[in-house]
Amino acid sequence: MGDRGNIEVIQPGATDSLFLYTHWRGSLVCEILADAILKGRTGDPSYFTRVAFQEMVNGDEGNTSYGISVGQMDDNEYDIPVVSWRGGRMVIAYKDKDYTSSDWASMYAGRINRKRELIPTE
Repeated sequence: MGDRGNIEVIQPGATDSLFLYTHWRGSLVCEILADAILKGRTGDPSYFTRVAFQEMVNGDEGNTSYGISVGQMDDNEYDIPVVSWRGGRMVIAYKDKDYTSSDWASMYAGRINRKRELIPTE
């Protein structure tokens, strides 16, 4: 049982990917990533990675439900957005297509309500 998902982050010069894991909010990783983009620091990989994980955790200071792994992901149920930087600019690869950070934010940001659930769209 769960709703497992990951955001993969490839920082410049790294030899392994970093995976930000959520056990209960996997169906929301695209929206979580978009909300992190709106908070800024997209041009600074280390800061942005922290912002994205902080957005994923969203105030949950317990010791379960979230994780960070290097080189391989934890359990997963959904397509994984892959964040990388090319020429100093963030690029998100998802389902065999590349997106700019602004395109990603316009598609997914602001769709999670205060209960951390997806807001229905018409």
